[in-house]
Amino acid sequence: MYHTLTDVVVLFGAGLLAAWVGRYLRAPAVIGFLLAGVALGPNALHLLERERIEFFAELALVLLLFTIGLELSPAPLLQAGARLAIAAVGQIGLTVVIFATGIAVFTDWGLGAAVLCGIAISLSSTAIVLKQLSDAGETDSPAGGLMTGILLIQDVFVILVMIALPLFAREAGVSSGDVMIKFGVGFAVLVVATVLAQRLLPLLVREIFRRGGQELMTIFAVAMACGGAWLAGLADWSWPLGACVAGLLLAQTDLRHQLFAEISPFRSAFNALFFISIGMLADLHFASRHAGVIVTVVVVILLAKFLITSFASRLGGWAPRIAITAGLGLCTVSEFGYVLAAEAARRHLLTPEIVRQFVTVIVGSMLLGGPLVPLAGRLGLWLSLRLGLTGDGPARAEDGHPRADVIVVGYGVNGRNLSQVLKATAIPCVVIEFGRTLAEAARRDGARVIVGDATRAEILEHAGLRGAKALVVAIADREAARRVVAQARQARSDLYVLARARFIADLNSLYAAGADDVIPEEFETSIEIFAHVLERFHVPRNVIDQQVTLVRAGRYRMLRGLRDDHATRMEWAQALEAAVTETHFLVSGSPAVGRTIREFDLRARTGVTIVAITRNGKPTANPPPDFRFEASDVLVLVGGHNALTKARDLLAAPSGGEED
Repeated sequence: MYHTLTDVVVLFGAGLLAAWVGRYLRAPAVIGFLLAGVALGPNALHLLERERIEFFAELALVLLLFTIGLELSPAPLLQAGARLAIAAVGQIGLTVVIFATGIAVFTDWGLGAAVLCGIAISLSSTAIVLKQLSDAGETDSPAGGLMTGILLIQDVFVILVMIALPLFAREAGVSSGDVMIKFGVGFAVLVVATVLAQRLLPLLVREIFRRGGQELMTIFAVAMACGGAWLAGLADWSWPLGACVAGLLLAQTDLRHQLFAEISPFRSAFNALFFISIGMLADLHFASRHAGVIVTVVVVILLAKFLITSFASRLGGWAPRIAITAGLGLCTVSEFGYVLAAEAARRHLLTPEIVRQFVTVIVGSMLLGGPLVPLAGRLGLWLSLRLGLTGDGPARAEDGHPRADVIVVGYGVNGRNLSQVLKATAIPCVVIEFGRTLAEAARRDGARVIVGDATRAEILEHAGLRGAKALVVAIADREAARRVVAQARQARSDLYVLARARFIADLNSLYAAGADDVIPEEFETSIEIFAHVLERFHVPRNVIDQQVTLVRAGRYRMLRGLRDDHATRMEWAQALEAAVTETHFLVSGSPAVGRTIREFDLRARTGVTIVAITRNGKPTANPPPDFRFEASDVLVLVGGHNALTKARDLLAAPSGGEED
C-alpha cells in the first residue's frame, strides 16, 4: 500500500511539474508528460516497476477512453456525408496497406503482426489533437472539423478491430469452432447489454440527476467507466475497450453533455497519468542501441501519414490548404495504438518484444509529431502557398470577372446573412468560397460565387479587388483570415477591410495585418448583454448607443481589461452625464395631472426640463409656467439619465393606480 501511494505521488508530482514547464515554454503539455515518463521509467531513474507502470497506464486508459466514448456521437458523422467517409476510409486503408507491406518486407514479424501494426499506425492521437484544437479555439474551423471527423471514424474502426481480435487469436488446444462460439456468445452478450442499456440508462441517468445532482452524477460517471471495464474483463476483453463502450452507451442519453461536464475536470489528470505511463514504458536501451533506426522510422511514419492524410482529404473534396493542415495534425500515432498492441500481445498475436519496440516508436511519434499539431494551421497555409495550390483548381466565377462593391470571403452563417442583406439592398457583392458544399449553397441562394482560396492574391484579384469598396472576411480559419487581410491591404491601401474574429487573441493580429475594423464575437455578445441590462433600467437608448460606440472606438480596450487613455475615460463619464431627450406619456393617475408646471416644479425637484408638450396631436414648444397638465399629455423631457429616472418616478401613477 505504501509503495502504491508513493507511486501516485511520484506520477502526479511529475505531471504537475511537466505541465508547469510546458506552460512556461508554451509547449504542448503532452510532450512534457512523455518526457517525464521517460525520465521516471525503469530505463532511467527506475522509480517504478514495469508491472505497476502497466497497471497505471491501463487504469488511466479506462478513464480516458470512457470520456472519448462519451464524445463519440453518430450525428456529426452522419451529417458529414460521403466526403468525410472517403477521406477517413482512404486515410485508414492506405496507411494500413502501405505500412503493413513495409513491415512484412523489412522485418520478420509475420503478416498478422504487420497488419496489426499497420492498423495501429493508421490511428492518430485523439487526446493530443482534440486538446490542441480546443486550446487554440479551432475545433469549429474547416480543418478542425475535418480532423475531428477523421478521428471519430478512426476510434470507431479500432473499437471494431478490438472486438474482432478473438477471432484471430487461437490458444493452444482450442479449435476454430470454439473460438467462433466464444466470440459469438461475447458479441451476443454485448448486443443484449447494449439494447438493455439503451432502454434503462436514460431512465437511470435522469433519476440520478434529479435526485442527486452533480455529486451523484460525478460518482455515477466514474462508476460506469470502472463497471464497463470490469464487465469487459469478465468477457475476456480489454478494460479500456469496456470503458469506451460504456461511454458510447451513455453518449446516447439526453444528459451526455452533463455527464461529460462532470467528468471532464478529471480528464487532464487522466491524460497526465496515461502519457507519463506510456513514456515510462518506452524502451530506452533499445532506443539508444538503434537510435538512428528509431528516428528514421518515426520520421517516415510522420511524413507518410502526412502525405496519405492530405491525399485522402483531397479525394474527399477538401481544399489543398485544409487537406495539408489535416495531414500535419493527424500524423502522430494514437494512444489507441498502444491499446491495440497490448490487447494483441495479451492474445499472443504480438510478442512482448514487438510491443516494447512499437511503444518506443509511438512515444517517438508523439514527441516529434505533437508540436506539429498547434502549428498545423500556419504550416498548412505556408506549404499551400509555396506549392502554389489555390483550391479546387483555377478560380471559377459565375460570370467571368464580376463587378462587386463588396467582396465577402466565406459563406458560413455570417457570410450568408451579409450576402442576403446586400442582395436585398441592391449592393453588388461577390462571394469567395473554396468549400464545395458552401459554394453550392451560395449559388442556390443566388449569390455570385468564385470558387477558390482567398489567401491567394490571384483569387482576390479575380473577385474584383481593384474595383471593390469593401472586403469582409467572415471565415473561422484564424490563420487564413490574417493572410486574407494582409493580402488585401497590400494590394489596396484605401480599401475598407472588416474581419470577423472569434476570440480576443485575434484582435491585435488582425489589426496589425491591416483590418480597419474587427468584430469579435465574444465582445459583441458582451455589448448586447450590457445594452439589454441598461435598457431594463430605463437608460435612454441614445446613451446606450454612445457607450457602445465608445467601446468599439477604443477597440474594446475596456472589455479586454486594458488601460485606456484619459480622453476615453472622460468621454465615458460625459456620456453617462450627457443631457438626453425622452418622451413621457402622462397617465390619469399621475400626481402632475391638474397642476401647472410651476406648481409641480419638476425642474427644481429633478433637474429635468420640459421643452415641449403634445396634446391631442398638437405640440406646444417651451410651455409657459402656468400650463396645466392633463391626462394623455406627452411630455418631451431633457436631462441626464439619472435625473430622467427621478422624473419618471415623480410623474408615474402611485402604486395601485393606473400604470404608465
